[in-house]
Amino acid sequence: MGKANRNTKPKILLVESNDLLRNVFRDVFEKFGYYIVAVDTAKAGSQILGDDCHDIVISDFDLKDTTGEEFFESLKSVCSDKTTVLMVDYGDIDNISEAKKHGIHYIIEKPFLIRELLQIVGEAFQNRMIA
Repeated sequence: MGKANRNTKPKILLVESNDLLRNVFRDVFEKFGYYIVAVDTAKAGSQILGDDCHDIVISDFDLKDTTGEEFFESLKSVCSDKTTVLMVDYGDIDNISEAKKHGIHYIIEKPFLIRELLQIVGEAFQNRMIA
């Protein structure tokens, strides 16, 4: 996918195993005008991205079928220009340092306010437009 159009919202893929969180995040992002696809496994996320690269991919670290870090690593060959956001548990230093080694763009620690995630997505989108 090329540079984002300034008049459009980014396409977001959310991979979150927790049904409640996945639904809340999807509802909030839709309310703010984002196009979002929300799935519960890395396998489903990979299938979505195989058909259509999204601008921003948000994943929890703890997924049903793998880790968010491994999920992002597997996507490098599919959609190398996507922006990645990894959600990790508070204080999980090992996962944070490993994620940074793999080039994940943004890391947000749980618990967080939804506005913090919206801010990261907005910043990521602005950075994509400038690049």
